[in-house]
Amino acid sequence: VGLAVATMPAEWEGAKVPVPDGAYPLFLTATTQTNFKCREREECTSVQPYVFVSKKFFLDDIQFRGVISDFHPTKKFIEKYPDDTDVQEDGTSGLLIVWDEQEDYGQNFYLVHKVELKDQIIEKYTAKAEAPGGAEGRDGGKDSDEADAEEYVAPISKPWVSQGSEAEIAEEAVLPTRDRFVVRVWRARREFGRRHTFSNRDSHEDPCLGDNDCRPFKDAHFGLERRELTVGVQAIPVAVVGATQTAWNRPMNKGLQYAPLTKDAAACEAVEQSPEFTAFLKSVRGLYEVALQQNETVDIVEDDFAALAEEEAGLGNKSDSDLRELQSFSHLNYCAGRIIAAIDWQPVARALVVAVSCAQRLNFEERVLVSGKVHTGYVLLWSFADPITPQFVLHAPGDVFAFKFCPSNPDIVVGGVTSGQVVVWDLAKARTAAIELRAITGDEVTPEEGGSSSIMVKPMYVSAVDASHRATVTDVAWLPHTADLSDRGRFGLKAEPGKQELFATMAGDGQLLFWDVARARELTQAPVEGEEGQKKKKEGWGPTYRMPLTIPGDAKEQRGVLMALDLLDSAEAQSSLLCGSEEGDLVMASLANPGSEGPPRGVTSVLPSHCSPCTALRKSPFVKGVHMTVGDWTFNIWKEGVTAALFSSPFASALLTCGCWSPTRPGVLVVGKMDGGIDVWDLMDRSHEPSTSVTVASAAITSLEFHVSGSKQLLAIGDDLGTVHVMDVPRNLRRLASHEKTFVANFFACEAKRVAYSQARAELRKEAAGADETRRAVADTTRMQDEEDEEEREAAEKASLEIEFQALENKFLQQMGLRSPPPEEPA
Repeated sequence: VGLAVATMPAEWEGAKVPVPDGAYPLFLTATTQTNFKCREREECTSVQPYVFVSKKFFLDDIQFRGVISDFHPTKKFIEKYPDDTDVQEDGTSGLLIVWDEQEDYGQNFYLVHKVELKDQIIEKYTAKAEAPGGAEGRDGGKDSDEADAEEYVAPISKPWVSQGSEAEIAEEAVLPTRDRFVVRVWRARREFGRRHTFSNRDSHEDPCLGDNDCRPFKDAHFGLERRELTVGVQAIPVAVVGATQTAWNRPMNKGLQYAPLTKDAAACEAVEQSPEFTAFLKSVRGLYEVALQQNETVDIVEDDFAALAEEEAGLGNKSDSDLRELQSFSHLNYCAGRIIAAIDWQPVARALVVAVSCAQRLNFEERVLVSGKVHTGYVLLWSFADPITPQFVLHAPGDVFAFKFCPSNPDIVVGGVTSGQVVVWDLAKARTAAIELRAITGDEVTPEEGGSSSIMVKPMYVSAVDASHRATVTDVAWLPHTADLSDRGRFGLKAEPGKQELFATMAGDGQLLFWDVARARELTQAPVEGEEGQKKKKEGWGPTYRMPLTIPGDAKEQRGVLMALDLLDSAEAQSSLLCGSEEGDLVMASLANPGSEGPPRGVTSVLPSHCSPCTALRKSPFVKGVHMTVGDWTFNIWKEGVTAALFSSPFASALLTCGCWSPTRPGVLVVGKMDGGIDVWDLMDRSHEPSTSVTVASAAITSLEFHVSGSKQLLAIGDDLGTVHVMDVPRNLRRLASHEKTFVANFFACEAKRVAYSQARAELRKEAAGADETRRAVADTTRMQDEEDEEEREAAEKASLEIEFQALENKFLQQMGLRSPPPEEPA
């Protein structure tokens, strides 16, 4: 249906198409749309974009709002609109307000003030609604209609009409009041492009100090006056009258008496032998077995109310999130003048037992002086039942800087001493020998210096000096009980898992040694037969396999001090090793068997991590392939396969000496500092600073180790004064948050993507810098060549001028008779 089109007046400047006669484009504000109930996409939609509004409502709005009414320009058209047309509820005619969705007429609405145009618009949208497909068809074809190209309407050029702005521009213009200065700057061409060297100087050395100095001064004519106002304020409390009624229940007295039903032995036996009882047991046997298996994996005595919801970190008292010291252990004879070099908790023990090694507090020069002397090192086992006297005192032929309990046999302890030797202690044999000695002597007090309850343990096996490390043993790690190792260093899996007797040691000599306790036992228990047996007996206990930490094809050894083994369960999988070196590097090595696929055995990569030796290297107990290194003033988090640190902590206030992961929360780790404090980092809370900092001792922290005992979690902290502090970990630091494993894994994955992106950008910038350097070199060469050419041209020009000057001088002298002309050459 076509619309009658009139000539477009001058006021419809924003119209895309000609405005039909009888329509008046208007811009209606949101308030006007609400008052006239014609809101866009609510009362006015794409299907029916128009509403009827009574003539009286228009005139009332214009009379009430005056010139600020959006319909004030259309007052004369509204008054001329015929009566008795589309009569509304108030008895007056209804005018049509149409929503211009595409703003074809330049505004968001237009008013229809002629009956003919109103009928055409209603007929147009009625026909569209009755067409096949209806509103759905129009909505479905909306994208195709919008895709059609609209007809281009050329803009109409209009003459410029002055509104007075040229006067303002003329007032703001800056006109010259004097002649311009002419300055000539001259410089030799060879001086262009040369490099300049700038230097710093103090302000008092400025030669133009009198002109450039700007000192503050006090203005005597300036005064700050405060305006005084008289203001009255009255505060009246708000009074509320309210009433409430609580529910009331009528009290009642009730009583219950329960008595068990008993049967005699004959009746019980008859029931047990009955077919019904047998059928009942057969029917519930499967369910009973399932329930027993579930009880093995589910804690049936767990507090269900404690797991209903996670506690907010900010709730509760401040003491709820503080580390509290439960106990401290120290001994006057064994700990005086010594440091706590290593800590380990005894696994699978009835009572809480923490073991610490006490080493002499010596600097490098003092340790060199006593290196050839024999001295005794001690490992003390403290029990919470007796905080005064150690339960066991393990003797060693030197200071012990690393030791570990056997995970499957808590009575076996292995350690490494300063001479590079490896020592094995057996607590069970020492305990049995002490009981037998006391039974024979009948004296409860032993002649040793440890006291009545201390058991002295001598080494059961000691490795030979020649077959051991050439430096102090700094780390010990047990291999899984399923692992097997041949004399040639081939890893495998045992057909039947047996005792856990394989372990590895590392020292600063660049060697990784694998030991077998069974071989030491065979060497001491087997009878000596023949020359070969005597030779083995003389050589002593040595490592099963010795692996140098070298890069394949390079003889340089990496001096590792800490290690993290990753021995996989399947025989086809590749085992790996990570170690922290004395240079602060993170060394990754492959333990692949000879002839297997993948990289050869040896160091695969060396990544710079710290500017001082690594003091801790721990593997994340939750996220596979994630490790933490501690050194200098920072700690770094690494992931296998990524050549840069995922996370580097800000510099701490003191040197970091040790660190470890939380055994129950993936995002919590603790680091010890040189000033005697520890920092607790919760990556779920914040990553720019530690969540908690606690001062534990007045001396440096030397070692940390967590232990989980039932619902409690303990943290053993050793210091430089020979004291062990056992701290109680608060609930918010030991309790696993909801979805924390997933969040921490996603955090590390995002950091890995960030590192990959940064490395790619660095490569691009490196290539761009190389290209820029090449361009600068070419430009410098070209500039130097131009300078040389310019100098040659200047020299040639000077030579030519000199020749001309000499000829002119000669001619002048000849004319003055001061020089005779040159003789003519004979023909």
